[in-house]
Amino acid sequence: MMFGDFRLDAQEREALNAISSKIHKPAKCRIYAQDEPARYLYIIRSGAVRLEYQREDGRNQIFAFLWADNMFGTAENGLYRASAVTLIDTYLFQIPYPALRTLIEFRPRIQTLFLQHALKYTRATERHVLLATYPLVTKRLAGFLLECSKQADFFDRRSHILTLAMDRKDIADYLGIALETTSRTLKVLEDMDLIKRLSSQRMQINTEQIRIMISQ
Repeated sequence: MMFGDFRLDAQEREALNAISSKIHKPAKCRIYAQDEPARYLYIIRSGAVRLEYQREDGRNQIFAFLWADNMFGTAENGLYRASAVTLIDTYLFQIPYPALRTLIEFRPRIQTLFLQHALKYTRATERHVLLATYPLVTKRLAGFLLECSKQADFFDRRSHILTLAMDRKDIADYLGIALETTSRTLKVLEDMDLIKRLSSQRMQINTEQIRIMISQ
């Protein structure tokens, strides 16, 4: 259901549906670019998105991975401050900013609901900061895999198989480590019996042992 986790009455839901569009973006597709005029707010129906910032020295920093129900596209001075790129086939709700501002004037309670929804994005950036504080790369990468396992669309709790939506370069850019370091550390985690790689983006992970390792 569209905006199923929003506590809206029938009229509010109808009004929000009226200004929203359902769109599809294929994998590795740029939804918008850094410093581009902000025209839309987005909510992920299904799939996954990365938010990345291009530094002045040309380096790319991924600072958030977003999943189903996450909202993104917030603006600063009318511009997107980062780029948004799909990781896999992704379906989105697209909401024009002018129409949303007009709707909020007549139905101010919707603004509160959007602010509550935006907290999911804030929590994503907080998790990134927490992962970056781990001094050991093994804990940093293991913690990242544990975070990914919280996404039901990508983790089978019965088999403990995690399907990564992102590739190793994305992971390296997110954790602030070299691509080669990511590959070596995955091998270390496998040698520790914390993961068992099944393919380049599928692995069986021992979530309980990872939690114990991170807490030590």
